[in-house]
Amino acid sequence: MISWVHNHLLLPLCEPDQHLGLGRRLRELERFDARPRQEQLAIQEKRIRAILDHAYETSPYYRLIFDEMGFRAVDWQPGQPIPLPELTRERLCTNLEDIGSRSFTPEKMRRTMTRGTTASPMAIWRDVEGMRNKTAMQIHLNRVSGYEQGMRVLRLWGAERVQEHPSSWHRRFYEETLLGRVNCGAGQLNDTTCGSFLDALNRQESEVLYGYPSTLVAFAKWLQGSGKRWHKPRLVIVTGEMMTGEQRRIVEETFACEAIVHYGSRDMGMVAAECEGGRLHFHPWASYVELLPAGQSPAGPLYRLVLTDLLNYGMPLIRYDTGDCVLYDESPCSCGSWYPSVTEVLGRTVDHLILPNGTLMAGLPIVMRAGRTFRTIRQVQLIQKKVDTMHLLFSSAGDGASAERELAEFFSDVEDAFRIPLQWTTERVPEIPRGRSGKLRLAICEVPTDPYATAWHPRSEHTAAASSAAPN
Repeated sequence: MISWVHNHLLLPLCEPDQHLGLGRRLRELERFDARPRQEQLAIQEKRIRAILDHAYETSPYYRLIFDEMGFRAVDWQPGQPIPLPELTRERLCTNLEDIGSRSFTPEKMRRTMTRGTTASPMAIWRDVEGMRNKTAMQIHLNRVSGYEQGMRVLRLWGAERVQEHPSSWHRRFYEETLLGRVNCGAGQLNDTTCGSFLDALNRQESEVLYGYPSTLVAFAKWLQGSGKRWHKPRLVIVTGEMMTGEQRRIVEETFACEAIVHYGSRDMGMVAAECEGGRLHFHPWASYVELLPAGQSPAGPLYRLVLTDLLNYGMPLIRYDTGDCVLYDESPCSCGSWYPSVTEVLGRTVDHLILPNGTLMAGLPIVMRAGRTFRTIRQVQLIQKKVDTMHLLFSSAGDGASAERELAEFFSDVEDAFRIPLQWTTERVPEIPRGRSGKLRLAICEVPTDPYATAWHPRSEHTAAASSAAPN
């Protein structure tokens, strides 16, 4: 009953721009999930052809590409790759204006900023209906995993995500009292922030814990060494990074409940959720999945994950290269679902960096914030060699002078976060290399310290001295 009130009344009335018609959209998703496989495939085929036709008719970029390839939506064969060039991030950046659909007025469009595998965010535009459908898709995946609207949830986000939720008293009342959502910033991890997580968890008696796996593991390690009591949630949902087996063990043992992985991005929205069989299933109402061979790894063949967005008509993303590599098992999933699935996603892992006072700081917010002004630089990878020594790999499409100016600003912004001068070395490369596992990493910490165990352990004398000097 509580979730019905949230989905049909509270959210649509309080946030109509994002949630109008939410109840109807959720019912449509429930009906889709209940249909036989062949009906689901037929619906997906219709949706794929619809987005292809729409892209050709309304997007200058896709009209040119379709004509160059001699391709029309009617030519596509179900279950086969769409015979168009992949939409890489560089191609998206270069053709950003022409990819957008001309059938929507500015009033019918909404903007979101990309994250992902490069350090320069871009604006992705969505039509209002597409945005609402993506919101419904995320809520539906939450429900499938056991998280209903109205359940008390503690969300451990990066600082930039918390800033999206203003701290005025009426907004806090809406978020925390009516919706049961508490948002905590996890840009830095130290005694103070982990203590605030614990206070919020115990005060709210959270039923769901939602966050990045690296943050959840760090919090779990802090709890284990704190000697304090903590409330046990009913469910942990992990997103933003993929969870290793060791990370899952730590989280599930600490919080005494199941951890479920969701997959999504700012570009595509949330599109996949983990089943009880341990596979990540991509919902066919939201996307069309293509897996392209990408070599071998110790765990088996690698595939690049390429997705076609079936919800965003405002800026169609057809054969979008997510930048992630995956492992795939073609055998039927033990959960019984035919929805496209992968056994593991090996992309977008980001290390924490260690500040001079021993505080951990998530590498992603530092790199993303420092790279917001990039224009000619396409990719960066920040490697912390010592506490005060950084090595930067970068790729650039511009001239050397432009890259040097942008790098100077980047160095300054990173040093602002560290609050000390840093020693820098740089290396320009054609493309940021992947690790043997296929992972792309924005930040790598090579400082020979186990940050979870010693850098800011609550019983460490070093931490007690460092915490008082932690940057705000």
